[in-house]
Amino acid sequence: MSMYKLLAALSGAKIDYVLVGGLAVTLHGYQRLTMDVDVVLALNDENLAKFVDCAKSAKLKPVLPIPIDSLRDAALVDLWYREKGMLAFGLRGPDMMATVIDVLVRPVISFEELKRNAVTKRIGPLSIPVASIDDLIRLKTGTGRSKDVLDIEELRKIQRQQAES
Repeated sequence: MSMYKLLAALSGAKIDYVLVGGLAVTLHGYQRLTMDVDVVLALNDENLAKFVDCAKSAKLKPVLPIPIDSLRDAALVDLWYREKGMLAFGLRGPDMMATVIDVLVRPVISFEELKRNAVTKRIGPLSIPVASIDDLIRLKTGTGRSKDVLDIEELRKIQRQQAES
């Protein structure tokens, strides 16, 4: 499943989410390669049920050998975070080269704050809620990953360019 089809499925199912990660950085104007779609979901029962149903309809399966419905069990997800350091619940389509969607389970910024600060970006007919540049910088700060350091530099350049225009 392509990134576009994945985002279209999320939008079509009326899932409450905010796009974060590399694709969000790209939509803000820094062209870089990314192989996955990172999202933060509203973690209420109704939204998680819609997400799980959407993922099943799209034939997405967890990257780890665990049932997809486990994502709806807050206590279990919390246990994985505390004991295993799990930061994201990854799902992939049946094709091994399919786009992976990573659901961040414990982002450093709450969903509510991400949603409040999000901007809408258009991809064809889709309106995508994308984390703000400030929030992306906060999410990427302190990860220790070189690609995140580069993303932060580029996002700050974009902020400066926007401030000048």
